[in-house]
Amino acid sequence: MFYAAIAAGAIFIAIGIASSIYANQPVDVRLDNTLKPGLSDDITPDMNAGNTASITVSGSTFDIKIEDPEKQVVTSKSNVTSFNYDLTAQKAGEYHIGIKNTGSTDLAIAGHAQTKESPLGLSGALMLLVTGVIVVGLGLRFSRR
Repeated sequence: MFYAAIAAGAIFIAIGIASSIYANQPVDVRLDNTLKPGLSDDITPDMNAGNTASITVSGSTFDIKIEDPEKQVVTSKSNVTSFNYDLTAQKAGEYHIGIKNTGSTDLAIAGHAQTKESPLGLSGALMLLVTGVIVVGLGLRFSRR
């Protein structure tokens, strides 16, 4: 029982440390989608300052507007048939990329955005770390018997 508890605790600690490191890294998320005529899409990546996003839209006519977390318009285009934009976040927060298909055919949306780490992900990793310490402590308790 002693060796099993120590091994399990060590594994929990190792996974907790690795998860804590990963939780602090931006995650690259694909923005690929198809938008039918008459529909709208609101893409909202939550980004840190310095994170990047790239979006390409093509197809029938559409309107597109990109806003920063303070609702300031970064760029806005109306009645265009193609759009390509590389965004570098100047402020941390949720950016809004609004696309409205005003044409008669589907739109192809492609790209990616780096999203910021999740506080929930970090708390889960820290819980694994704490669990590992507790299991190792229980394992040491078993060694005394």
